[in-house]
Amino acid sequence: MDLELTDTERLLRDTFRSYFTREIEPHVPAMESGSMLPYELMRPMHQALGLDALLSRKPRGDEGGGRDQGTDTTGLAANTARYARTTFSVEMARISPSFTLSYGASLGLFAGNVLGKGTPEQIERFARPVLRAEKIGCWGLTEPGSGSDALGGMKTTARRDGDGFVLNGSKTFITNAPYADVFLILARLDDGAEGIDGSIESFIVERGTPGLTTGPPMKKMGMRGSPTGEIFLDEVRVPADQLLGGGVSERGHVKASLATERVGLAVMSYGIAERCYEIARDYALERRQFGRPIAEYQMIQSRLARMYVALSNCRRIVYADWLAGRTLRESIADVCAGKLYCGEMGTFVAFEAIHILAGNGYMEEYVVERLARDAKLIELGGGTTEMQILTIARELLRK
Repeated sequence: MDLELTDTERLLRDTFRSYFTREIEPHVPAMESGSMLPYELMRPMHQALGLDALLSRKPRGDEGGGRDQGTDTTGLAANTARYARTTFSVEMARISPSFTLSYGASLGLFAGNVLGKGTPEQIERFARPVLRAEKIGCWGLTEPGSGSDALGGMKTTARRDGDGFVLNGSKTFITNAPYADVFLILARLDDGAEGIDGSIESFIVERGTPGLTTGPPMKKMGMRGSPTGEIFLDEVRVPADQLLGGGVSERGHVKASLATERVGLAVMSYGIAERCYEIARDYALERRQFGRPIAEYQMIQSRLARMYVALSNCRRIVYADWLAGRTLRESIADVCAGKLYCGEMGTFVAFEAIHILAGNGYMEEYVVERLARDAKLIELGGGTTEMQILTIARELLRK
């Protein structure tokens, strides 16, 4: 069932869908195989859709850290903007979750953090080129020995040395790492100064800085069109003016960044689920067995109905602000609940679609097998399902 859209909102959706279908989808096989990188499509997309002015605005974060409040919170125009932001990501994810992942990591996790916490000089020098998709950024949090315990188990260090810092350590499973131009590296201060020793800070590091190297793209189950890799830091000297914001005590800000990432991942899951549902529904209406469309069989109807229930619930989560007509303030528990539910339902709907298409669903040409592989990452990235549950419980029981 379609959302009740204004003419402007319908035009926005159709514009996004038409562009991604025409300009991105033909390149998906090449991106999946690694013979083409997603980055070369990002700048043309910005120019064609006029994104530079919109994405260069500085957002104001909310309590939960998951929603953008960088626009007015009342009025029809503001609500259309809310719809446009969500739908842009939904339509992108329908075509290529991999492309969406790399784009979001660059603009959201790198540029968004610099834009929100950096000095004016850092914003102009490092965030703006990434926001214009002229450069590619990445966010270095996860380490080989610390996944869910990303902060407590962090081993990468930053040693104060003269008028700068020296970084040592490594990061893994970092989106865009093999090809990023700029890196936002989280490291534990290790200089013995009272009050800051052991705190975690973010450092902006440019590719080409001596001592910084990256590994090749990792081979993955899904999201193959989004290069993922390792970062190695060996006595990497970083000027003091590349300490994000001059020092912002990252523990609280990392939680806000993760909340923003989780909202984005929920939107991606919805885009995957929506397209898989539509492919399965249309296939069931066209595919005939035993003399009639398989959509007339109750077992197929049951699968489609349950897929639609999941899709309908996810829609209410990812479009909550637009449906409410205002920017909602979400707790960390709300953000985690949305990511957990949409992540699980995205995978559920994608695999149900494979069942309905049967043998065809297992074939690459029918798209759903790729989307199912991509969907699984969203249950793992940005915090596993188990970490969402633990975080929700902790927030609910906090006195």
